[in-house]
Amino acid sequence: MLQKLQEINHDRTPLANAGVCFCVIAMLGLGNLFCRFVLHTDMSYLMPWLLAGVVSYFFLPSLILWIARGKSS
Repeated sequence: MLQKLQEINHDRTPLANAGVCFCVIAMLGLGNLFCRFVLHTDMSYLMPWLLAGVVSYFFLPSLILWIARGKSS
């Protein structure tokens, strides 16, 4: 299981995870604005689920590896 988590994490440091997570959240925000003002649909009910998924994808494997091995990358 730790090997799969290592593959998911791709040897990224916590700082790299934070940067990539910020970029993905920014893209989600831009997509939400596009849906709201161009497509005239309200996607705000999905945003908390998508944000939780993005944060858990980038930080849970790193946290589990840090707890199990003593290093996050």
